[in-house]
Amino acid sequence: MIFVDREEELRVLREALSSARAELVLLYGRRRIGKTFLVSRLLREVDGIYLCVNHEERDLALRDLVEQFLSQVSLPVKPSVSSFRELFKLLAISGRRLIVIDEFQRLLRAGGITELQHLWDLELSRSGTVLVLSGSAVGVAERIGLSHASPLFGRFTRVIRLEEFSYSVARAFTPSYSEEDKVRTYSVFGGVPGYLSLLKPTKNLLENITSLVLGPGAPLREEPLTALRLELRNPSRYIEVLRAVAMGATQFGEIADKAGLRVTELPKYLRILEEDLRLVERRYPLLEEGSRRKARYYVRDHFTSFWFNAVYPNRPLLELGMYREVAGRVPEVIERLASAVFEKVAMEHFATLAKSGEVSFTRMGKWWSGETEIDFIAVDEKSNTAYFAEVKWTNERVHRKVLYRLMEKAAEFPWREKDRKEIYVIYSRSGFTFEPEEGLRLYTLADLREAFEKVKPQVTEL
Repeated sequence: MIFVDREEELRVLREALSSARAELVLLYGRRRIGKTFLVSRLLREVDGIYLCVNHEERDLALRDLVEQFLSQVSLPVKPSVSSFRELFKLLAISGRRLIVIDEFQRLLRAGGITELQHLWDLELSRSGTVLVLSGSAVGVAERIGLSHASPLFGRFTRVIRLEEFSYSVARAFTPSYSEEDKVRTYSVFGGVPGYLSLLKPTKNLLENITSLVLGPGAPLREEPLTALRLELRNPSRYIEVLRAVAMGATQFGEIADKAGLRVTELPKYLRILEEDLRLVERRYPLLEEGSRRKARYYVRDHFTSFWFNAVYPNRPLLELGMYREVAGRVPEVIERLASAVFEKVAMEHFATLAKSGEVSFTRMGKWWSGETEIDFIAVDEKSNTAYFAEVKWTNERVHRKVLYRLMEKAAEFPWREKDRKEIYVIYSRSGFTFEPEEGLRLYTLADLREAFEKVKPQVTEL
């Protein structure tokens, strides 16, 4: 088991424990992002209490939490607990410095948030307790913890939001893979530690996908559906919206049509998927942020996108045990998804170049107008420079005609078109038939590997 790249977040938690005051910490992020793994690492160092809210119905939640508490704390007499307030008072007198309440957002429906706030104000905030509230429904956790209307607003002393790993970190989970297969793996499992940690380094990517996603007893075979069912009472419409976006529908009307919804019905589903669950993201062309007419929607999570492309359409075959036949179709799906994900990897590489001082930019993003699309553009307003990038995930080496086409598309980008300096950037999986020159940067997977090896994350064996 390894601990990867959460040293900064662990440092913040350790600082809370070493402070002389009581601390209320909000730790949140999507499912399988590593919240429980992070706090369990901390609980190895400190004798604390860990509670997980498993139910939203009040009596079930309270009974379960009391049982969890009593399994960790020895009391001379078993207490009779009939309310959340009484439970939280037990936490206050437990004598433990660290208390973790996982999936705390479920306390909202169970009716425990207000009682928790009262006890924090009256006792816990004066006791030297470090109370960590951890939540996985991102939008709900933010509303409970950070909204002005929340009982807990203004009480958090530290807020930690766990994000998915970037490509430069995710690749650490597959040290024996080629750089091509590292990109492919990222296009399937993304940067979610809970998925990446399941990979067996002795198996190739397709073997890992078969055992983790397709085969009998595969732990991730129903993962997206399970996640939706845990967070939503009626997930069927959300599933159809996600399927439509994952299969390539990016514009509002197109998504509604493919999901079988009226255009007036779609906003509420997209809002939950985008704001609360963070499974969908809205993108705008560079320098045109907020233009509703040009907005496009994409699935944020790589594994969800892979699942709807490779698993969902083949569920009848999988139910018949024909997982090997489905596995035979997977490489084609991976190549298609990797082509899009390689653009994201290229942008991360370009940002790495900026951090090292090799390039400079103030804004970066994808750009489109009508039928014209540029994989990404970076503009530096200080030096009046625009970098235009094309990213190619093909088996063939890139020819100079790709550069000429990029130059044609760049002419349509309206930013300071009269006097800007233009630099062209091309990324190629398979290399080039021409050499870099003044105003032209060429990068291969070998260049990316070299750059990302310089910023390798810290990996600790546990």
